[in-house]
Amino acid sequence: MDETTWLWFATLGMLAGSAALFLTGRKRTQDEEGHSIAHGLVPLFAAVAYFAMAVHQGQVTLSSGRVFLFARYLDWSVTTPVLLLGLSMTALHGAHRRAGLVAGLLASDLVMIVTGLFFGASQDPFTKWAWYIASCAAFVAVYYVLFGPLRAEAQMRDAERRSTYNRNVVILSVLWLLYPVVVLLGPDGLEIWSATLVTACIAIIDLVAKVVYGFISMAGSKRITDADLERGDVSPAMLSTHSVPSGEPELAAAMSAGSLRQRAQI
Repeated sequence: MDETTWLWFATLGMLAGSAALFLTGRKRTQDEEGHSIAHGLVPLFAAVAYFAMAVHQGQVTLSSGRVFLFARYLDWSVTTPVLLLGLSMTALHGAHRRAGLVAGLLASDLVMIVTGLFFGASQDPFTKWAWYIASCAAFVAVYYVLFGPLRAEAQMRDAERRSTYNRNVVILSVLWLLYPVVVLLGPDGLEIWSATLVTACIAIIDLVAKVVYGFISMAGSKRITDADLERGDVSPAMLSTHSVPSGEPELAAAMSAGSLRQRAQI
């Protein structure tokens, strides 16, 4: 397949993945609802970026004649922070704890993407590799937070949150590690691989990191919610709705247990 075909393949794959994630995502608690919506939106935004590249609007031809697909960096600047925020919520049992740490993680991620964008748009060798090194340095900072402070936070949570975070962070980190290698080998870097091969590799990695990982992460969120409901560790305020849908008796039990626990604390 040529490069444009791969872009259309990724566009359709992201759209189908987004629809499937939205349809299968559960929303029993606010955390579970947040994970479901976030993972549905990630491939949807990626589909927009891939469509722009497929119709030749998400790219620019540099003076050297090299075609630079800048839309993929716009995609990553939105989708990667959302995925990192989901990991943070799993480790911290909510987004409100250690807001400074989460802000630093997201800022490092955006620096990584922006400097990567400048790397791809650069034609002067010194400037290009300076941006690449800066992007890799920010990448290391992201990994430090994920495997340092955030992982330490996750280890203080219940067994379901610990195992879910440990699995998700390894999967996402391994997938993300492939991006700088592929970009380095392509026309934006050392020019060893063709543009078509780079686009094909990034499209496949993107689909796994956004769609397949989305299902894995939502399965983990379901296990966490199941355990919380079974323990009665869910207050009415944590539920996505105070009305109990038919066929969801565990919500009624959780609401009752949560209410009794709140009264006991008062």
